[in-house]
Amino acid sequence: MLFKYRSDYEKIAMGLFSLLKDSEDAKYLNQEMKWYESSDNRKIYLWKDKYDNWSCLVGIEEQDELVVIRRVIFTPDSENDNSLFEMMDELKDLYPRQKIIGTFDTTRLIEKWKKNLK
Repeated sequence: MLFKYRSDYEKIAMGLFSLLKDSEDAKYLNQEMKWYESSDNRKIYLWKDKYDNWSCLVGIEEQDELVVIRRVIFTPDSENDNSLFEMMDELKDLYPRQKIIGTFDTTRLIEKWKKNLK
């Protein structure tokens, strides 16, 4: 289930952000969080798997008719196609009228999900 980020989820979000390969220091993690918080059209969602474990962080940017997936960070135990498909289906349910696209870093995951829909 997807949960919109709130301040009491900060430790969970920071823990998931720390799984990024380019997150060698806390300063980078704080900058990443501030970037999402600096605009109303940027959002972070946290996803719980079927076992009620925090398993994924999704960073999005809303643009008119698009939702750009900027970040997808799964915990090592949750990084599989079924988790991706379930999380993306829930995200699509939140944004039914907008097209979901990815960035250079996330397009591969978005395409995998879209192929599964067919």
